[in-house]
Amino acid sequence: MIFRLVMTLGIALSFAVAVPQVVRADAGDFLGGAVVGGVLGYAIGQDQQKKKTQRTTRSTRTYRQGIPSTTQGAQTQTALNYFGYNAGGVDGQVGRGTRAAIERYQVSMGYPINGYDFQPYQRDFLMQAYYWATSGGQASTQLSGQPLLLAYRQQVHSGTALAAAPQPPAVAAPVATSQEAEPATDVAEAPSATLPTLFSGGATGPSLANRCSAVMLQTSTNGGYTTLANMADPDFALSEQFCLARSYAMARGEDLMQDIQGLTPDQVAAQCDVFGEMLEPQVVALSLKSRTESETQMRKLALDSGLSPEDLAATSKVCLAMGYLQDNMDTALGSALMLVAMGEPAYGELVGHHLREGFGVQERRDLAMQWYDASLSALDAGSQAVFLPSQSDRPQLLRAAMVQAR
Repeated sequence: MIFRLVMTLGIALSFAVAVPQVVRADAGDFLGGAVVGGVLGYAIGQDQQKKKTQRTTRSTRTYRQGIPSTTQGAQTQTALNYFGYNAGGVDGQVGRGTRAAIERYQVSMGYPINGYDFQPYQRDFLMQAYYWATSGGQASTQLSGQPLLLAYRQQVHSGTALAAAPQPPAVAAPVATSQEAEPATDVAEAPSATLPTLFSGGATGPSLANRCSAVMLQTSTNGGYTTLANMADPDFALSEQFCLARSYAMARGEDLMQDIQGLTPDQVAAQCDVFGEMLEPQVVALSLKSRTESETQMRKLALDSGLSPEDLAATSKVCLAMGYLQDNMDTALGSALMLVAMGEPAYGELVGHHLREGFGVQERRDLAMQWYDASLSALDAGSQAVFLPSQSDRPQLLRAAMVQAR
């Protein structure tokens, strides 16, 4: 559907979206500007990326088999190098040098040492520290390397307020190399108009990014994620799964953003900001209406836009990641709700987490249970899992934590 839309409107649009013009009028006008600007560039990029991948595969197959280049790999290498763990060149290929650097990082943080078992919470903490450090943390502390990373851990552990997580610095796309081997060194009252939407507990409250940093630190202290067998604190288990789902959504969105052609990251962020503003009334209504009413309202908005579910879903996945990266809850939560309305009920888990903890909306644990139940029931019925799909017992963990935390 997206490809047909690209072909219909013509190749000229690939140049037009380089300077997107967002018209603030009714829903149809705005969504048309935002989605056509973002999704068309994304669709063109997907087609070009597919061809590029095919060419790259043919040209490098004899040099480095079995070690794929990934955006996540390049980001990890960049952060490891920044903190002095020497992962070698940033090529996105996680080989011996990178795994050795991961082990050095694990040693310094007191994690279990296994470069082949880089747990998500370990990588999440590394990347959060990197974003903080490169956005003022290094300048404010005048530290560098591993002492800077440990300073970040100390601030999170002590509860010191940290700057809201920024958009991560751009990482150069992995470059194919002809070397044969990787170098070894490598029901409540309606909120007032001034109620903040980026924080829980008021303007001085913690951001979701900071909350997740603290959760990941506790996960590290506990020696790993909560399981069905060792769950002692169901509230913490749900918070842990919230942050894990958030990280998974960010990673997926970052992968999609790598394929957007004709839009700079700042332009994507600007469009997603306006997308969030557009969806703000739907987000506010989440704490005032039932799940069914909220879904129906969002579905009507989507239908009125005249755009296809595929286009809206693709845009929402990008803006979901951008909202979390910028700690913009209107954008993140609105995008998650749009994805549910477009037929991807697994994203309803995120809505449940937000309502349970009060990030971006007024806290409503009773309504949160409706979203959790619907999401898990959809998974039981065969709906595709979007967060850690390979972890088959995750729904059971969520359900058990829900029951105990009521």
